[in-house]
This record gives sequence, structure tokens and C-alpha cells, in this order.
Amino acid sequence: MKNKIMTVTGRIAPEQLNKTYGHEHLYTTATEKVVAENEKMALIDTDKIAVDLRLFKELGGNCIVEVTTMDYGRDVLKLKELSKKSGVYIIASGGFNKGTYNRPYLENKDVTVVADMLIREIREGVGDTGISPGILKIGTSQDVIHPWELVGIKAVSLAHKATGIPITTHTQSGSMAKEQLDEFEAMGVDLSKVLIGHMDQLDDFDFHVRCIKCGAYLGYDSLPKEKYGTQKRAIDFICRLSQQNLHTHILISGDYARQDYFKGYGGTLGLDYILTTFQENFLSECTVRGLDGKKILFDLLIENPRRLLTFKEDEYGH
Repeated sequence: MKNKIMTVTGRIAPEQLNKTYGHEHLYTTATEKVVAENEKMALIDTDKIAVDLRLFKELGGNCIVEVTTMDYGRDVLKLKELSKKSGVYIIASGGFNKGTYNRPYLENKDVTVVADMLIREIREGVGDTGISPGILKIGTSQDVIHPWELVGIKAVSLAHKATGIPITTHTQSGSMAKEQLDEFEAMGVDLSKVLIGHMDQLDDFDFHVRCIKCGAYLGYDSLPKEKYGTQKRAIDFICRLSQQNLHTHILISGDYARQDYFKGYGGTLGLDYILTTFQENFLSECTVRGLDGKKILFDLLIENPRRLLTFKEDEYGH
């Protein structure tokens, strides 16, 4: 059977994927505690979010990997609504966020029971929605993998092995990336189907190279956010990686998880930022370095996501 990508509106061929963001939040109720501390962490107005999705689409974007998980207010029916409103493919996530959120779902749980639940979502859909995730997520904490997070890593690994579905991760500023990869490898995961998140926050070029040479993809997914200040470093790293043809394992994104980032909510960055401001900054630097910036961007936004996000049609059951 041919490899396909699973979106909230059904399977698509990889050739149907155009410019893609690898790590975003589009609809999330977050948690009661998070919203009590900051109500802007709830993304629940589909009309406002659709404003940004349309800006993204006007610039050639047509797919977003939406990484909100069941422990952070996922709603796959709302994602399907957003996809239909905007004409943008959306890939939903199974699995779990980092330990502060996933602990009630994973602590002292049987790995195979959790894995079976994830496999059921992939093959039959979330609940009775008929909508399946196209990627599994797991997160770890700053400088530690808690026991319950390890349960999640192992369960996600088993579900991946049963279905072929790709995996995306949350790291805290790139910490525990090597440990995540080591655990996946020990579980027999195909590392060429793993995307390690937030790696633009880790200032260690040689380590990035080593991860890529293991087969893994790296998420440079904080690019618009001034509080992390990763854009200049990410551009430098991508340029240097391209000289070894290793940029072929980078996905880019913005990880918008609060209302302030969306123009539809009155924010300033917008989902068009990477395809405008970042792209201009990147192409300018490529010109200085004598690199083919347009080809590199094509790989970052289109070719790399196509490879990562595909898995065999006969590996999911509906």
C-alpha cells in the first residue's frame, strides 16, 4: 500500500502537502489551572483562529501539525471544523504533553494498556469522532525524564511500532533530547519517524548534527518568539547544516499556544510570520553565504514534512 498522511479530514498523498508548519496549537482548552493563571492560554474561538489560517493559506501554506494532546484540551472535532473553514490540512496528535500535564494519565499505568488506547485512536478514531491522529506526541521535563513520562515514551513507541505513525516530542529547551532518542532506539522505534521538539532553543550545533545523523528530525519551532530569541541562531544552524545536506531533517514552526500570537485575536505575529518575516530574514542570510535559500526553504517547509509525516495506508484500519 502507498504511504499516506493522516489529516483530520482523511488521508492524503504526500504530494498534496505544500508548505507545512511542524508544531502549532490551533484549538485548545488547556487545563483549568493554566487558564486560571492566564485566560489567554485558551484557544477556543474558531473564527479568530481561522483568520490566521487563511493568512497562512494565502502564502502557500496548506498543512499544520497541531500538537495539542488529550491532557491539554485537545478537540479533534474543532480541528476538523477549522480545517473545513480554512481549507488547510490539519494533523491531530495522539499521545501526551510534558509531565506536569501527563502525570494523571500516565503515572503507575501499564505501558501496554496505554499503548493499546493510542493504537485504538489511530485505527478507529478519537472516541466516536472517526477522526484519527496523524502523529503521536510525548513530552519530558527540564533535565529529567520522570517515571510517568517514561511510561508515555514506551507506550508511544509501542503504538508507533504497531502502526508506523510518526512521533513528535516536547523538550524543555532541548534538554533530554539525547535521552529521548536513546529510549526510542531501545524500544525499536524508527528514528527517521521521530521529530524532537524545541531544538532551536539548544545552542549546541554539534549535538544537532549527531541527532540528525541518528536519523531523527529536529524541530526549530520557536522562531517568531522574542522571549526565546532563537531566530538568528536557527538561521545560522540551518545554513551550516545545509552545507552538509543535513537541513533535510529540520522542520520549522512557531508553537503558538496563546491568543497573543494570533492576528485574529488581535496579536501581532500571526501564522503568516514564518512565510513573511522569517523567510525574508532567512533568504537574506542565504544570499550573504552564497546558498540557494529558496531550495532550502522548499525542503524545510515541504519535502521534510512529506517524508516525516507519511506512513503506510494499510497500517491504520478505517
